[in-house]
Amino acid sequence: MKVYGKCKSCSYEIAYRTNAHTRVEFAMQDGETKKLNCKNCGTNTEFHVDKLYAIPSKRAQIIAGLTFLFGIPVILILVNVIYYNSEYYIIGGFFVPLVVFIILNRQDQTRVSDFNRRKFKGRVHNIG
Repeated sequence: MKVYGKCKSCSYEIAYRTNAHTRVEFAMQDGETKKLNCKNCGTNTEFHVDKLYAIPSKRAQIIAGLTFLFGIPVILILVNVIYYNSEYYIIGGFFVPLVVFIILNRQDQTRVSDFNRRKFKGRVHNIG
């Protein structure tokens, strides 16, 4: 997943690839702060993990779309060979690639929303 932060000098979005699915995992892997170099202006900016945000991946959308587009003909051919002239031909031909497409999109949306929804530092209460 890619996380982004805005450069303080030029407001360019700086991308950083990580395997973390939440801010807590990110902090455990890379620390509470991460220094990123802006490719636009060349300045180094230090970001707290709560200042980074995730965006849905174009790669996941492309993979899901290609799975859907190329999966339909493959499934239609396989179903036609196995079940010659039956109703499984239509059901399997469209249903299986559609389910794969939906699952891939939903997983990416879940990862992004989990990262963006929960902050590393929650509310700080000054009691006593």
